[in-house]
Amino acid sequence: MSVQQNYKTGIYCRLSVDDGNAGESMSIGNQKAMLTEYVQSQGWSIEEVYADDGWSGTNFDRPNFRRMIGDIERGRINCVVVKDLSRLGRNYILCGQYTEIYFPQKNVRFVALNDGIDSLHSNNDIAPFKNILNDMYAKDISTKVRAALRAKARRGEFLGTHAPYGYLRDPNNKHKLVVNPEVSGHVQRIFDMVTTGHSIHSIRNVLRADGILSPGDYARFRKHDPADGPFAPIYQWDKSTVRNIVRNQHFCGDMVQCRKRIESYRTHKHVRNPREDWVVVEGTHEGIIGRQQWDAAQKILEGRSFRIQNADEPHLFSGLLWCHDCGRKMAHHLRASAGHYYSCGRYRAEGPSACTSHHIKAEVLSELVLRDIQKHAELLGSDTDKAVKRITAATCADEERRLSTAKKELVTQRKRQTEILSHIKKMYEQHLKGKLPEELFQTFLQDYEAENTTLCGSLQTLEDTVRNLESNKADASQFLALLRQHGDLTELTRPVLMTLVNKISISEPPDSFGSNRQQTVRIHYKFVGAHCSGST
Repeated sequence: MSVQQNYKTGIYCRLSVDDGNAGESMSIGNQKAMLTEYVQSQGWSIEEVYADDGWSGTNFDRPNFRRMIGDIERGRINCVVVKDLSRLGRNYILCGQYTEIYFPQKNVRFVALNDGIDSLHSNNDIAPFKNILNDMYAKDISTKVRAALRAKARRGEFLGTHAPYGYLRDPNNKHKLVVNPEVSGHVQRIFDMVTTGHSIHSIRNVLRADGILSPGDYARFRKHDPADGPFAPIYQWDKSTVRNIVRNQHFCGDMVQCRKRIESYRTHKHVRNPREDWVVVEGTHEGIIGRQQWDAAQKILEGRSFRIQNADEPHLFSGLLWCHDCGRKMAHHLRASAGHYYSCGRYRAEGPSACTSHHIKAEVLSELVLRDIQKHAELLGSDTDKAVKRITAATCADEERRLSTAKKELVTQRKRQTEILSHIKKMYEQHLKGKLPEELFQTFLQDYEAENTTLCGSLQTLEDTVRNLESNKADASQFLALLRQHGDLTELTRPVLMTLVNKISISEPPDSFGSNRQQTVRIHYKFVGAHCSGST
């Protein structure tokens, strides 16, 4: 680099959030004063001062840093002065690119004052090592910040910048959520419509027709200054917005965080965490909807939703019908010759080698389910005690058998796991005493550890099964309370189905082509499990 008497100098200063408590010597003002005094003492001209306040050193897309590079490209400056290398950045790869390649190529003199680095001289061998140390510091800070934030998340503290739709940050505690009465009613309305059978598509249309501000519009509305003129919504409700609200666990009072992470402290790219790495803390704030309604809404969304062509609403049994034999959802069909009917989704997709048709007409199924509900409602009206006994006696037989089997298997596998751990302990003792050769010890140990790993996975599955089955055990009183709302039912509607029924499973008739075609339909009512009804 040629020696010049005068340089057109750009002073660059940077301060990140992590440097905020490092003292006055690190402040933007102090950096400017120090570097200005140095440049003037050299007799150089100061063309521009560039300052990025609150920007991480690992991010080189800083606005004033990019502006300085632009001025270098235009030839406005040919000398860059910083307080030290860490102010230029803390990514040793990119720092090296600028100090070792870019600045020399552009004939730009680079000075890091406190580190004694000047590209005009050849005594800069320490620069790469300082860059590495600065990078390690950034990595260490990033690790500590992430650990601190995760600890706060585990304590149930809200970490977001903006509260979820339906909530506000508590003015007395920014880490706590409080219900926003302005829009919480819209959230409740959305859940009510979902659990009474409305499709996501129709809910979106209702919200649009009623002029309800979408979450994006509402956020802009709260910041709107009336002096700028009337507020004009620009975003409309769409199906993904409605679906995301129904999926959001915040609305039942739980705090769900750490759903994303920064992939690297250098790139700052956000990636989704797997669900098992989310931090979920229950009961941290007031729920807008009850947990039971939230669970019901999730089950509905898990069901496959079909809509009748040219209609906004899903068909009557959408998301409720399942093949009893293979467990696949039933598919809805409409043919001019056959009308509306359902068949096994697996049979439909993979053919007769996978399952059988399980064909049932929509009108037959509708009549059968309506008759079964009416039967229970009539009995409830005439003899409540008898209704309770009949419902309790008829319910959950299949679930009880499954629960009993799962509990027995759980006991057996826990006992086996205890035996394995005992065998491993004894093997270690014998090995230490020299009674078990090393080769034999390693063989036995690998076998036992492999079996124990398999058992751990199996035990987790069994424990989940038992917990789910026990949570679904019969509660006739809750079912009867729902049934009382439909005592004079004359027509089967989707809201009635969504209120009373969890699912309906269809069996294949023993003789699919016989004149007396009979197949079993199991109606799984909410709180009380399955009731069997025959259809012809």
